Amino acid sequence: MIDYRRLGAVSEKPHTVFEHEGKMVAEHVFTRDGFSDLYSILYQKRAPTHEVKVNPFSLNNPGFPHKPATAEVELRRRHLKTPLHSQGGSFLESRKTLFFNDDCTVGVSRPAKNCNEFFINGDADEMHFVAEGSGVLQTVFGEIDFREGDYLCVPKGIAYRFQIKNPLYLLCVEGRKDFGIPREFRLPQGQLRLDAPYTHRDFRSPSRLLTLGDSENPAFVVKRNQQLTAHQYTEFPYQVIGWDGWCYPYAFSVHAYQPKTSSVHLPPTVHTSFSGRGFYIMNFVPRIVDYAKNAVPCPYPHSNVDCDEILFYVKGQFTSRKGIEQYSISFHPGGIPHGPHPEMYEKSVGARETNELAIMVDTFAPLKMAESAFAMEDQSYHYSWNTTDHL
Repeated sequence: MIDYRRLGAVSEKPHTVFEHEGKMVAEHVFTRDGFSDLYSILYQKRAPTHEVKVNPFSLNNPGFPHKPATAEVELRRRHLKTPLHSQGGSFLESRKTLFFNDDCTVGVSRPAKNCNEFFINGDADEMHFVAEGSGVLQTVFGEIDFREGDYLCVPKGIAYRFQIKNPLYLLCVEGRKDFGIPREFRLPQGQLRLDAPYTHRDFRSPSRLLTLGDSENPAFVVKRNQQLTAHQYTEFPYQVIGWDGWCYPYAFSVHAYQPKTSSVHLPPTVHTSFSGRGFYIMNFVPRIVDYAKNAVPCPYPHSNVDCDEILFYVKGQFTSRKGIEQYSISFHPGGIPHGPHPEMYEKSVGARETNELAIMVDTFAPLKMAESAFAMEDQSYHYSWNTTDHL
């Protein structure tokens, strides 16, 4: 999380009598890592434990929670055309996990209608990048207005849903541990370093408390151990009058990211924005490129044998690839070399800036393909480096 935040009414001291409208309110402590890590305290009209029904929940969506590929998956570079996943449905109905390992998952969702239910991910923290669309992220901590270019971070266990103003195109990343601001960007006291690629002012927490209609009592869909259950209460359980702490949902605009440049090419790690156990997320944003005489701005061919690489192409002209479309995802696994297409490598010499926008996820454990990925795959991509056109 970023820093201490507070919204609404809170007691003078935790775990003391606190009344609202003449009644004692419940103090709901939301903690991480047992009671040994960051926490927030929500003040609610009643404790969120008055459930009346729990049932298995079926989405009729084989893409989420994901199913591993059933066929043998050979080691090769891959290109997924995610626009082949059509727009429609709610966030959960549209969500497709494409790649996964024990540390993280990567997928997409293209919702066009509002969620009725609130969703709780009990397995992992979530980061959703908004490639298209706008709306309101409703959470039990309050509401966040979002727009194209925003990252939306929802910590594990926090209930949320999307209220859509314009249809969304989301890149969805789950991280099971330590997902958020990399430690190297922080001072020991927790403040962001002056040389971090963003500042505390760039992060937006909920600006107002959640308000629902008097008769609205939606169910809560919870994912835990890759299973979904629906939980119903006698009344909406999170009637929050205030909260404070260090654990909460937030938004960050990729357009606020401050890129680093050099006279000669720097490795992609300089574009890091977020990290989790076993993976990093990097932003490639419009920027000045390498400016030394005879510099080659395009990345070098490389064998990063300890990493798998996923790249989501948002917009602009990416310097290293041909045949890539908007919202394509490329997957370059460790164990085999990869790099720019030859003509793109040479064409980059003399360039002074790039207008690309892309999001990269690098993992240290190998990624597996989910079954839903195959319907989007461009089968010819692995051979597109062959300049002789002979397969």
